[in-house]
Amino acid sequence: MNQTPLISVIVPVYKVEPYLRRCIDSICQQTYRNLQILLIDDGSPDQCGDICDEYTVKDERVMVIHQKNEGLSGARNNGLLFAKGEYIAFVDSDDWLHPEMYATLVQMMVKNNLDMARCAAIGTDGIKETAILPAKGLSDVVITGDNIFPLYFTEFLCKVVWNAVYKKSVVEGIVSPEHCHSQDNYVSGRYLYRSNRIMITDRPLYYYFKNPTSTTHGGHKRFLDICICTNQLKQDLIHEEKMNNVRYKRCLDKKLARELYHFIRARDDAYFISSIEKEQKQFIDSNLDIFRRLKFDILLRRRNISVYS
Repeated sequence: MNQTPLISVIVPVYKVEPYLRRCIDSICQQTYRNLQILLIDDGSPDQCGDICDEYTVKDERVMVIHQKNEGLSGARNNGLLFAKGEYIAFVDSDDWLHPEMYATLVQMMVKNNLDMARCAAIGTDGIKETAILPAKGLSDVVITGDNIFPLYFTEFLCKVVWNAVYKKSVVEGIVSPEHCHSQDNYVSGRYLYRSNRIMITDRPLYYYFKNPTSTTHGGHKRFLDICICTNQLKQDLIHEEKMNNVRYKRCLDKKLARELYHFIRARDDAYFISSIEKEQKQFIDSNLDIFRRLKFDILLRRRNISVYS
């Protein structure tokens, strides 16, 4: 196989000292050797920065960027500034890779002239493992045109960024929303919208660690962040990508309404919702299904949330 294309692998690093070597080793030990490995030390207060520096001695493909803490999105954004590869990949630093992940995905990219290639995953808490597979009919077929973006709403493996290799042109200029914990909701949608040809293999090549101390699995889901990222995705697709597809806009409105509903419903000490605008309630009502709409009205009454003009 021709291994000419360089992959820039961007790894944000923050407070993952017990898992970091496992992650970096799995990247360095890929059978696909033409890698630029960018470790972004996001001001980690533990020994992660030192561990990253160790790997610059072990492997000349490793580059470390030390920065003040800017969060996952800030680390990814800064990593892209140093990326030299024709292809881009992202890895979360408490996860790890099958040795043949990038060889498999690059082969798919080259053979089928893809904009992105994705793989199935293994979800694990360190003991139990569960395969995360694509939906029936999506495995190992080239998905094109108007069939791609709708996967954002239906396929988990297309809602995350870490199980893929992308053409650099797909990710260039797209800035991940900083200080939001749901940045994948935004960037995965942007990447899908820009793509014309993609594939998903049902080989589970990415190990997704359900770290109980991570942002995703630490017990505090930030519902407002999901609303912010969903709304920004819609606005940027319209204004930056010139999206005029009515069906896509309608699907994004429905998703945003559901996320707003979950945000208002959530018991979160960080927020106290006492009222909402009439226009906002009308937006939520018009985009929710009947069942959620009824529950939403009951919720407003029970919590004495007023609606104002």
